[in-house]
Amino acid sequence: MLSYDKQIILEELRDFPDQVQPRDQNEKILENIREERRKMLSQQRQRKYLVWVANGFVTCALLFVFIWMKPIVFPTETTGSTSTVDQTYSTAAQKAIEAVGITKKFNFEETEQDADTFIVRTKDREAIVTFLANTKDVRTVSVILAGDELPEMYQAYANTARAAFQDAKQEVRIEQAHLFQDLEGTTLSFYSDVSKPNNNQYVSVDLKTNKVTAFSIDHQPADVDQKVVSLAQKSLMRLANNKPISFTEARKSTDKKEEVWTLSNTKDKYSVKVGAITGKIYYTRYVSEYKIKSIDEAISVTKPLIQDMFGLDISGYTAYGGRNWGGYVLKQQGKPEISVNIESLDIGNISILTVKW
Repeated sequence: MLSYDKQIILEELRDFPDQVQPRDQNEKILENIREERRKMLSQQRQRKYLVWVANGFVTCALLFVFIWMKPIVFPTETTGSTSTVDQTYSTAAQKAIEAVGITKKFNFEETEQDADTFIVRTKDREAIVTFLANTKDVRTVSVILAGDELPEMYQAYANTARAAFQDAKQEVRIEQAHLFQDLEGTTLSFYSDVSKPNNNQYVSVDLKTNKVTAFSIDHQPADVDQKVVSLAQKSLMRLANNKPISFTEARKSTDKKEEVWTLSNTKDKYSVKVGAITGKIYYTRYVSEYKIKSIDEAISVTKPLIQDMFGLDISGYTAYGGRNWGGYVLKQQGKPEISVNIESLDIGNISILTVKW
């Protein structure tokens, strides 16, 4: 069986072909629930798993997989899923939802379980409740409501979200709210214009403080700090062979380390993600004429680009992946990891560069 760190790199490489495709919102919510379950499981495992995550890649085993291309079976934590729900759990799930002030009734039709948790959910996943296995001890509650179904007790938080949208010069109507509660606290996320394709604007508010904790909001490109725009344009100039760069869309959002601007041009299909405070370039997308013919060229072709665009010297980095994976991961211990996506597997032309600072 492959060790945990080797599984991570293989999963990253397999993500390349679909990396920029948006996922269904309800699937994201279920994945959040599963993540909470994984956290609880990890606390019970031996600490060697944490060491595996930090150790990085083991080259020989990875090359073995590339050569033989055998299907990899990853260990699964889920032991079963069923479309019938025991009435006692259905009742307990409804009570857990009522405990957070929501009186709407839900029809729980599906369950999922493993050794440590038991999940009860509606078929459309509008309501999901996680219990500690073999108990009625609630671990997480997730509920999606239409904007007009939100109880009065939560209206102050909705007003905070509206103010955040208005700061971006948007007059929006909150169409959907998502409440998520775990052992650490409760967050309400508010969504606008959910019926519009590819619109995933939201504002998340902490219930203890009534402060915005996360957001993703569209802005007018003209309202973006010109320094940020200049950095974004400069980062693309090399890939674009000095062709003019202009942005037609701008979105500000929270990320793991700082707030970021994503500036894009939908018509010409390019975009850049820039740190709002640091000015670091996190991500660029531009279908370029720079080609990587094989893994042997992954460092030599990208080295001047990455130096120019991100200010990083990748001397000493090792490349993993290949065209058949859809791209490459460039890694050196103690240095930022870089992903290189290929637009056409036949041509090998670079389209996306991502740095994990």
